Amino acid sequence: MRNSIKLLACTILAAPQIAWAQDEQVEDEGGLNVIIVTAQKREQGLSDVPISISAVSGEAIESYGQTNLESVSSSIPNLKITQTAIANRIAIRGIASGDNKGFEQSVAMFVDGIYYGRDQLSRMPLVDLQRIEVLRGPQPTLFGKNAIAGAVNVVSRRPTSDFEGSLSASYEFEHEEARVTGVVSGPISESVGARVVGYYRDMDGYFYNTRQDRNEPNVREAFVRGILAFEGNGPLSADLKLEYADFKTKGQPREAFGRSGPTVRSLPVRC
Repeated sequence: MRNSIKLLACTILAAPQIAWAQDEQVEDEGGLNVIIVTAQKREQGLSDVPISISAVSGEAIESYGQTNLESVSSSIPNLKITQTAIANRIAIRGIASGDNKGFEQSVAMFVDGIYYGRDQLSRMPLVDLQRIEVLRGPQPTLFGKNAIAGAVNVVSRRPTSDFEGSLSASYEFEHEEARVTGVVSGPISESVGARVVGYYRDMDGYFYNTRQDRNEPNVREAFVRGILAFEGNGPLSADLKLEYADFKTKGQPREAFGRSGPTVRSLPVRC
């Protein structure tokens, strides 16, 4: 089976700096790391939020080599994301919407404040993130009526005040998997900053399909994101974000067990 998804997104956000400021993720307080989250549309310490919430930093995601929400869900309690041949199941505390692609998810997913209503968008590669917040339980007050089971809030890294860039590449020989990630960030003027991220992944697979004579799942992923941020001296800030993603998967990591081929049944004969 072959899955191919392309996504092009353009996002413009304008909001007061007080409500959406996300300059620092971790603060040093008394020798302890305080994780700052925006689950209630404002900066708060993780321990100060009166919600059942888990937060994973972007540094932790990179160190674990996790590339999508399915792999991240294995380290977050009560969150289960499964990619199937038909759809993606997103569940919190066992509550999900099923495999019908016409349904919006019971677990609402937001990326930089933008609602992602379809389950296939959870396959988006996780690149250059600030953090991921998982809110368990109904969240209709702040995240809308579709957040029945909870919400997943993905926050990207913002443009920096100083110029910086990075390039990383890795190759895994057994499954012939290659990854390349590049990041460029810095100021354009005193009030405007930009950040550009590029990502490419290619993997042949780790299951051998004897019928197709190939390894599966065969994965090809390409992703580009650009953020242009304006922060003036007043209380107003604005973001312009462009994203393009193209990710394809051939085959599923499954193996058939049991009888295969035609079945011959013998009937009793009476003499």
